[in-house]
Amino acid sequence: MMSVKVINIYQARKMMDFTTSITHLRSGTFTQKSKEQWATKVKGKGWEGFWIPFRDQLNKTKATPKVSGADIGADCDIVMFAIHGGGMVLGDALMFLGNYKNWMKEMQKNHNLKIGVLSVEYSMSPEVPFPGALNECVAAYRHLVQVQGINSRRIVMCGDSAGGNLCLTTALKLRDDYPDVGLPAGQVLFSPWVMCPKPLKDNPDDYITQYGGRLYMEAYTQNLASVQSSPYASPIQVPTLAGMPRMLIFIGGVETLRPSIESFVAKARAEGVHVETELKEGQAHDYCLIEEISGAKVKRESEAKIGRFVAQIRNEYIGLDTRAG
Repeated sequence: MMSVKVINIYQARKMMDFTTSITHLRSGTFTQKSKEQWATKVKGKGWEGFWIPFRDQLNKTKATPKVSGADIGADCDIVMFAIHGGGMVLGDALMFLGNYKNWMKEMQKNHNLKIGVLSVEYSMSPEVPFPGALNECVAAYRHLVQVQGINSRRIVMCGDSAGGNLCLTTALKLRDDYPDVGLPAGQVLFSPWVMCPKPLKDNPDDYITQYGGRLYMEAYTQNLASVQSSPYASPIQVPTLAGMPRMLIFIGGVETLRPSIESFVAKARAEGVHVETELKEGQAHDYCLIEEISGAKVKRESEAKIGRFVAQIRNEYIGLDTRAG
């Protein structure tokens, strides 16, 4: 896939709307009615999002009963706390609904594991710059633990690109400012944007460009040096990652962010964090989430890898057996 130059944020949003529509068409979640069959709008103090409860996709069952915010975390073994990407300036909480459905089915079928997904609908920059999105993600996580009563060891964060950044910075904020809340049991990160201070270098085979990265960073940080150097915006600049949850990180072999992600991985491992990586040569940014980029086979392999990672967490912290898979 060749890179495309983004002229401005509003053009980028139009492009994202178009590509997301294609993804929803493929997954059967294009219409508002089809989305509402899977996801329920929820909110709490300082945040909002969608709760996607576990649904049995292997056996014929009665229609799923209507759920509300009070049902967040109910009838599932693991809650996936999802934060979407989009450079902090675009995207939405249901843009990967098709992926969440696939993960749900994969984990039920191969690991006898029920998952639900809480996907955060955070505010976009530049309208609401740093630390708006971060504060909303922290508030949503605290709600999940402190209001809904979900044990943090039953939570796995997941996020792509800027969503990966927010997963990392949310966990850092929880570690540093809210230690009693508890960190999630793990994180699944897809091409995370660690906002390395070193300039990006374009790869002609990736659709993420140095120009776009700078545009999005400026929108989120408002060009404030104090923000750009903050570990809560640029997690690679944190003094130490010690105490962070285990991570599974997917990296595209030709993606522009690859050098910065690999630097982050090296830092995390050196500071005692358990990190598994899945590097696919020849693949672009977010490859394992987008079939049009990776192909069906690679996407299915990635889903299986995610399933094994989450099942291992479930086995260690909850102690349930799994089927072979």
